[in-house]
Amino acid sequence: MSEIKTVGVLGCGLMGAGIVEVSAKAGYKTLVREVNKTFLARGLERIDNSMNRAVERGKLSADEKGAIAERITGTTQVEDLAACDVIIEAVSENLDIKRVVWDEVAKVKRPGTLLATNTSSIPLTKVAPQTGDPENFLGLHFMNPVPVM
Repeated sequence: MSEIKTVGVLGCGLMGAGIVEVSAKAGYKTLVREVNKTFLARGLERIDNSMNRAVERGKLSADEKGAIAERITGTTQVEDLAACDVIIEAVSENLDIKRVVWDEVAKVKRPGTLLATNTSSIPLTKVAPQTGDPENFLGLHFMNPVPVM
């Protein structure tokens, strides 16, 4: 695995938005993929609101917020994830949905991309085969709210 420069996040709901925010805060170029423009806009707004609260509380400067926001890009196209070094899935707690998403990603990801799922009640062994690269697949656990925890 080479140096991580770009993080992809699948899903921009409550957990996905938080993962996007902390990835961008950590300095990574971060790409979030959502299934449609409405969900994407809602997720990006959630991230912006979270960072606005951090600015209001003095935990983040306005300049830092701007720099973080510049590292975040949204998309509805799975193909845009091809350049990611890490792809983290944070979609609905539904095995069928997770399988469809990972099938899509398996077609576009580069060999050796680190693949992860935000852990849930679904066993990793049921998701890993769908990634097309189970030896590079792992479970990550983010506590809610991600930017605070």
